[in-house]
Amino acid sequence: MGYFTQVEQQIVPEGGGRGGGTEELYWVAPLSQLLLKNNPFNARSLVICLNHPNVVDPWRHMSAWFRSSNDDNIIHDTVGGKKLYEVCSADAGFGQLLAESMGGDSWMFSRAMVANCKEAFEGLSSLVDVGGSTGTTAKVIAEAFPSIHCTVFDLPNVVAAESLPNLDYVGGDMFTDDIPPADALLFKWVLLDWPDEACLKVLKQCRKALLSSKNDHVLGHESCSSGGGNSDRGASSSLLLDLMLMAVAEGCLRSEKQWGKLFSDAGFSSYVITPVAGLRSLIQVYP
Repeated sequence: MGYFTQVEQQIVPEGGGRGGGTEELYWVAPLSQLLLKNNPFNARSLVICLNHPNVVDPWRHMSAWFRSSNDDNIIHDTVGGKKLYEVCSADAGFGQLLAESMGGDSWMFSRAMVANCKEAFEGLSSLVDVGGSTGTTAKVIAEAFPSIHCTVFDLPNVVAAESLPNLDYVGGDMFTDDIPPADALLFKWVLLDWPDEACLKVLKQCRKALLSSKNDHVLGHESCSSGGGNSDRGASSSLLLDLMLMAVAEGCLRSEKQWGKLFSDAGFSSYVITPVAGLRSLIQVYP
């Protein structure tokens, strides 16, 4: 698929009138319009981020990682580099680029989530977006459901943003600090970045918060592989995402069975997975 497409434009003769004919011009192809700055759904920062040396370099060491006798879970450990979140702390420019790329992604898919899964948010009066970065997802929810007060909970250096009437920010560490109480706790592409042990720790924190305040459930806007094997139309996307997580993060793409075991091990009683777009799903988890 090319970056540009051919279009026909009507030629207006000098002095007006008809009969000017048409001419062929080139214009940005529909998919390429996602790279335009003035497109509110643009993926420009995401594309730049995915081609940044901090993201690309680990792929070059994948062969050495496979041949290594070490028990390293991620490629960064094998090559002696830093984990992605450590890179963001050390390189403010890259950290900003990553936040912008995730914000653009959130803007697009969060709108699909609130449009296709309205019933998951109906009846809620409060929601905490755990690991919500600059709050793009929370802003979409707050806009779509003005009666829900949204709170973004992330590291203090990440959530330095201005509060809105039904949106505020709280700094803290989801692994060690108490998560603010709310009717529902939301994760958007957070749990898939971490290994099972870290996810269990966070999920137990969530269950503790929900039980102590007698609140409702956890919402996960995560990716879920369908386990369809080679016959699955999304198999290539699943494998690519799984490899990317292997290369730059510590997590993995989980199947429904793997998600279910993780929730059960954390003490939750049930869950419901609702597909949103592609590999993206809304996962509702209940104490």
